[in-house]
Amino acid sequence: MRVAGAVVVIAVLDGGSGADLARRFAAAGASGLLIADLRPGVAEDLATELDRPGCPVVGVCGDVHRPSDIAALVDTATGHLGPVDLFAVAGPHGERIVQLAELPHHLDPLAELLAEVGEAIGEVVPTQRQPSDSPSAARTAAR
Repeated sequence: MRVAGAVVVIAVLDGGSGADLARRFAAAGASGLLIADLRPGVAEDLATELDRPGCPVVGVCGDVHRPSDIAALVDTATGHLGPVDLFAVAGPHGERIVQLAELPHHLDPLAELLAEVGEAIGEVVPTQRQPSDSPSAARTAAR
């Protein structure tokens, strides 16, 4: 994966941290970072810490579980930093990086990105437990 010169969006899921990932991208020569965190102020503080000439960093509050927020993140990154090259998702159990250059060019890039981010979220968040067949679960489901 080529990081040097890349514009990177880092989406932090609930319980995750994008700080180490952002530091690694900055050290590897990223040309710009947009960090989005669910918690207000967290991404903005990290952006202030990491922002430097040659690698501007923008921090915003956002939720990648909402397609409208993903679209806003991509628009914000593009407007401030240029076209997005990598989209990373950092969760409580790991991280996943999507290389946008690998997306099929005949598909709508944002729609494809939404599918890739959904897959990335699924990889870093543990599978939800299925409801049991207990009578209380059946009553809850019937409500």
